[in-house]
Amino acid sequence: MTATMTRTMLVAAAVTALAALAPCTPAQAQSYKGKTITLIVNYPAGGPTDIEGRIVAQHLPDHIPGHPNVVVKDMGGASGLIGANALGEALPDGNTIGFFTMEMVGQIVGNPSIRTPLADFSLIGGVACPLVVYMRKDTPPGLNVAADLMKTTDFKALTLNAQNFNTVNLTLSLDLLGLHYRPIPAYVGLKDVETAILQNIGQIANTSLSGWSGSAEQTLSNVVIPLWQLAPRGADGGYPRSRALPNLPTFEEFYASVTGGKPLAGDFRYQVLRAFSDPQLAMFRVVLLPPKTPADVTQVMRTAYADLWNDAQFLADYAKVVHTDPILVTGSEGQGILADLGRVKPEIKNYLIDYSDRMSSK
Repeated sequence: MTATMTRTMLVAAAVTALAALAPCTPAQAQSYKGKTITLIVNYPAGGPTDIEGRIVAQHLPDHIPGHPNVVVKDMGGASGLIGANALGEALPDGNTIGFFTMEMVGQIVGNPSIRTPLADFSLIGGVACPLVVYMRKDTPPGLNVAADLMKTTDFKALTLNAQNFNTVNLTLSLDLLGLHYRPIPAYVGLKDVETAILQNIGQIANTSLSGWSGSAEQTLSNVVIPLWQLAPRGADGGYPRSRALPNLPTFEEFYASVTGGKPLAGDFRYQVLRAFSDPQLAMFRVVLLPPKTPADVTQVMRTAYADLWNDAQFLADYAKVVHTDPILVTGSEGQGILADLGRVKPEIKNYLIDYSDRMSSK
């Protein structure tokens, strides 16, 4: 054997040894064959978050190495905090993930019940969507068109707790319109709100796109009228109608139509409304892993989640509920949205704290 051949064999052996010691690729690092993943939904069963979460749970295994079983665990309560806190305390082994409605108001004001801030989770991705406000048609003196809202008075606005995004969003919008109403921030989930509207316990409420298209529009179509959508901010900084709701005016359009074009942008309350609504609507649903989840596990899940948007059956099943293709927010895009939470002006944060405190005391 020549010296050259000997050196070649030694180099080959060294390369083989190093390859064995090298870090695994994400697919190699986390195989889920034979495993079960628990997907925590932070709102009650039957609500819009649960509806969307179950579609994700049905199709996500097709894109995860080893094709694990995914089971849904609904943990509603405290405006999503019970489920969020449970995920925050779960083992960071990739066997527990969350499909949540992101809650911006509590994050901004520093709700002491939050045990794990959003920024501490490992973000897989999200879904953008608008919010729909609807009202009973028989609210005195009666609504034939959305603008008839301005003739009503002393109606009840049904929402979740006083620091919840849906609550503050709806009541601030009504304040901007100068309406007199009674806030009832007392419900666990939006499905409960929908039932209360059907029973005429209250007259106005709001819900996500899937909550409207997948539930309220079907069960309440003869009872309520949609008033406006609060849409995510567009790439140009404006607020165009969602492609899923092309015939429903935005809040900005509705406001202009009933106030004779009164300026809205200069109103500080509107600035507050958009400060917490813009990031929420840009990533209304989030898919998360517990804090300190290894980077390779996070990457496996990010890849699997992104692959869903190339899955024709997933898109078809999702579209049956929201009547449009879901708008993907990648993990990297979502990290930027979460980073913006730290840039909220102190005066807006203080206003939100005072506003929610005053609502809680009513």
